[in-house]
Amino acid sequence: DTYEQNKSDFDSFAAIIRKYVGRKELTPAIVNEFIKKILVDAPEKVGGKWVQKVDIVFNFVGEINFKTAEKSV
Repeated sequence: DTYEQNKSDFDSFAAIIRKYVGRKELTPAIVNEFIKKILVDAPEKVGGKWVQKVDIVFNFVGEINFKTAEKSV
């Protein structure tokens, strides 16, 4: 049951990816098809630097952990 749901979710996500291959511009409509929600935590000071956690939850595949990027404020 879980396997079938995961396969269905992957197939749906792959179909969206194929739909937009080669696009050079990201539009709100495209973002809405890929992203279910974006969670932004409050900024906090860690080791003298301000950091802010941002989680992106994608449709069909859930949250994908990307490498943390640092930006000085």
